[in-house]
Amino acid sequence: MKMQTSENEIVGYVDGKAIVKDDSGRWFFIELPEAFVTPGEQAFEDDLTPLERLSPDEQKKIIREMGD
Repeated sequence: MKMQTSENEIVGYVDGKAIVKDDSGRWFFIELPEAFVTPGEQAFEDDLTPLERLSPDEQKKIIREMGD
């Protein structure tokens, strides 16, 4: 069974991606339909992809839209 941790909170949704910021300030994303995204919900660590895997332009857009 996968365990959830409190630090992987979904903070928003941008261009087909749920955006997650952990307690350490690291950014991640999960590709899924917006209908399945609830801000404040916790995400499983195994489902997270580091934001660095996206192009620099996509990273900047997401961080700008998330207000950080």
